[in-house]
Amino acid sequence: MGDQAGEGPVRQLHPELVEWLSGREAAFESWATALGRLERWDFSAESLDDLEEVVRRRFPSLGDVGAAKGEEFVQGATWYVGEAIRRSFAACGTHDPLVWMYDPEPFAGHAPSAFFAPRTHAVSNTPFVGTRDSVDGEWVYPLGVINELYSTEDELGEPVEPHLRGALHDPYDDDEFDDEGEDGEDDGEG
Repeated sequence: MGDQAGEGPVRQLHPELVEWLSGREAAFESWATALGRLERWDFSAESLDDLEEVVRRRFPSLGDVGAAKGEEFVQGATWYVGEAIRRSFAACGTHDPLVWMYDPEPFAGHAPSAFFAPRTHAVSNTPFVGTRDSVDGEWVYPLGVINELYSTEDELGEPVEPHLRGALHDPYDDDEFDDEGEDGEDDGEG
């Protein structure tokens, strides 16, 4: 995977990504109104709860999501989750803005696959969000966030119950919101 710093601008301008983003933006209103009132879809945590309910109802398994990867609903849901993530980070004002990117280079040892190829359940052939100069490992794949809904255990085998809202920025995770000062000492506030 092309994971070198400085490749961000190339990833942001990939022709398939640019076309996909334009198409998703243009289709958003019809996608949203097909799921209910347009006002419901405001990119908030609550709207992600609503989307999660729809995803779980439509797709009983991860395989069902993968099989529908190229369909309008999954494409729209992927864009919506990514936009909600980007907007949550922008709203906090403490991070560089997240941008949409796409890297067509496959992970080492994997065959190349087309943009949103339905034959694979991998998310590496889908758009992701990250800061302009971020590298692999720092990116968030919105389709991956959707896929995680079907996880029942974490990497240590502990039970988990993932939710779409978990991908949003949590300002309380930022160091500046800790009860410690810059020197690591408790500043007595909070």
